[in-house]
Amino acid sequence: MPSKLAFDAIVVGGGPAGTSAALTMARSGLKVVLIERGRFVGSKNFFGGVMYTHALADVLPDYWERKPPFERPVTEQGYWMLSPDSVVRVMHKSEEYNQEPADSYTVLRAQFDLWFAEQAAKAGALVITKTTVTDILRDPQGRVIGVNTDRPDGEVYAPIVVISEGVNNLLTQKLGLINNDLPPRFVALAVKEYISLPTKDIQSRFGLSGAKEGVAIDIFGDATLGLPGTSFLYTDKAGVSIGVGMLLEEFVQHKVRPYEVLARFKNHPVIRPYLEGGESREYGAHLIPETGYDRMPKLNADGVLVAGDAAGMVDALHREGTNLAMTAGRMAGETAIAAHLRRDFSAGFLNQYRQNLEASFVLKDMKQYRRMTDFLDSTPHFLGTYANFLNEAALRYFTAHGMPKRTMEKEIFGMLQERRSFFGMAWDMLKLLRAMRG
Repeated sequence: MPSKLAFDAIVVGGGPAGTSAALTMARSGLKVVLIERGRFVGSKNFFGGVMYTHALADVLPDYWERKPPFERPVTEQGYWMLSPDSVVRVMHKSEEYNQEPADSYTVLRAQFDLWFAEQAAKAGALVITKTTVTDILRDPQGRVIGVNTDRPDGEVYAPIVVISEGVNNLLTQKLGLINNDLPPRFVALAVKEYISLPTKDIQSRFGLSGAKEGVAIDIFGDATLGLPGTSFLYTDKAGVSIGVGMLLEEFVQHKVRPYEVLARFKNHPVIRPYLEGGESREYGAHLIPETGYDRMPKLNADGVLVAGDAAGMVDALHREGTNLAMTAGRMAGETAIAAHLRRDFSAGFLNQYRQNLEASFVLKDMKQYRRMTDFLDSTPHFLGTYANFLNEAALRYFTAHGMPKRTMEKEIFGMLQERRSFFGMAWDMLKLLRAMRG
């Protein structure tokens, strides 16, 4: 990389937030460079999850004509409550999901991120890979004026830098926008695997009529040993994505290994038939920030904006992260454009980025559910206790033939009281309500 390169804007990180910012700015005519440390954009991302198209459409209105590498539209979705030997399913399927383009699709991020970065390059952004940003450049007044990279003579200059470096937010820390590394109780580790299966097996096992149908399932309870966390099972074109996620604190306190939790989940009697005969093609892990609204870093300073995982923009309760990142990246790009028009890159002017996020669903949702991690941390029994109870209650309900219904109902209520006292249940529900109301 030549020395003293100068751009209108620098973007650090090629995830959904960074690429959205780069694409937005390049399309307006700004000279933008996107710096990604992976071999190619998406090479570090192992993700089998759901992409919401509303956020993509806001960044790239004609995305459908550009043939994004989606896997399957999500035409059925819901929750499974798992006990050691049974499951209670709450699923929703609607003809409304069958529109094209659909509201959401399963994606493989290694493919999607590469395609998305190609769209930014087509808009005029310079995408540089295999390059790590090692530090932030500042002028004598402390204003950000560029970045330093691991390339020879690798200083790159711009009046504004968008940091979307991911959960390992070292640059954000160096700038003093966040105090230090996140403690284990505010970081989740998701272990994921992609298992290939014949298309006909995917469709028959999940009740799909063709390639234009797909399922997204979030699973609680025994999937994570009854500990705070969640698991998932999503259908792709030629396989399924399966994984478990728990707070790092839970792995440490309970001395369980992530790969053992996933192996146990895959071998569950309810889950195993969906995977039978499949071949493991990819296996990996990814850290996810669970900081919540109150522990987010500062989102701007003189000459800099922060977006995506680096800013803790994750709504784990609703499996949302990429749409928050894309929206934040777009808003960061729009703020940078406005700063260029005003020639004002001060923290005061750039604070409109935070204000725009506060007015959007991104920070409104994060603010509403900001106590959810604290709730799970203070009630570690919650998922296991109630998932197991639902399964036992369902078994009694559906097998209590010949028993008076009043007797059956009393037995079911007694089963719950054996697990949790009346006051314990009331306290759990009150704490859950408070956590969901923000």
